[in-house]
Amino acid sequence: MPQTFRDARCYRSILFVPGHKLDWMLKAPKYGADALLFDLEDSVEASQKPAARNAVVAAIKEMRMGPFGRFVRVNGWRTGCQLEDLNTIVVDGLDGVMLPKVEDPEDVAALDLVLGELEMSRALPVGRIEICPYAESAVAMNRFYEICMASSRIKRGGTALGPIAGGDGTRALGLRIKDEPDAGIGFGAISVLQARAAGIMHIEGAMTATLDDLELVRRLAERSKRMGATWASAIHPSHIPIINEVYSPSRDEINEARDIVSAMAKAIARGDAAVRHKSTMVDYANVRTAMDVLKAAQASGVDVGDVPNIELPTQ
Repeated sequence: MPQTFRDARCYRSILFVPGHKLDWMLKAPKYGADALLFDLEDSVEASQKPAARNAVVAAIKEMRMGPFGRFVRVNGWRTGCQLEDLNTIVVDGLDGVMLPKVEDPEDVAALDLVLGELEMSRALPVGRIEICPYAESAVAMNRFYEICMASSRIKRGGTALGPIAGGDGTRALGLRIKDEPDAGIGFGAISVLQARAAGIMHIEGAMTATLDDLELVRRLAERSKRMGATWASAIHPSHIPIINEVYSPSRDEINEARDIVSAMAKAIARGDAAVRHKSTMVDYANVRTAMDVLKAAQASGVDVGDVPNIELPTQ
């Protein structure tokens, strides 16, 4: 049976913003991130969470017409906070919920049901709000395929270079890594495999908690992209331009992709299913990859020029 991939809006970058700082949330769009993630979990002290919920919903309502995505990281199940988080923040303009410390598919299924109830009761489109599960324990990482299959709301996930330095995931696995996550690459590859097997195309790359090393941000983004990542999160606005650049196809990549499609279109017109392009034999697999590059460029607002229309055979 052909694999079905889950279609979703392309985001190159998602910027974390503390949920208890309304002024920070309101000015965050100016930094150019494709999506904003308002945090109600780790960046908000327990006594401030009720006020933070109200600040987050105020920000969503204020910016609901903005051209960027609006996500919220809620508190995990078993904290006694998640239901109140959801009851407050599920409003028109919310695009997704990040579910931290997910443990099993039932966590996702429960969130899916609650979101559906809230959407119906508030006359919102049912099923529109995404779920972004974060596996931060060894058990959850081992079950990540089943977790991703628990809801069609999941459109993006995985960690291309593995857990970030100093995070819950590295502690759960006993990894001793700093900013360059060599020790976590194997775990990242498994994460990408499980996410892609579940039909998820939008894979998260590595991020860093180091604020002022922009070369590190670039290195992590470029390595993550080679490992299958299509986007990354950031905790500082200065990281956003670099992340957007790396996860946007370069002009050379766009030109090469367009040339491959054009060469194949001419071959098909002659009745051939493969063609020599420069020093490489090109077939339908190469065309699919090239079209993915062109689609990503268009999603970033880049003009890719005239591209022949090719009807691809079913995979």
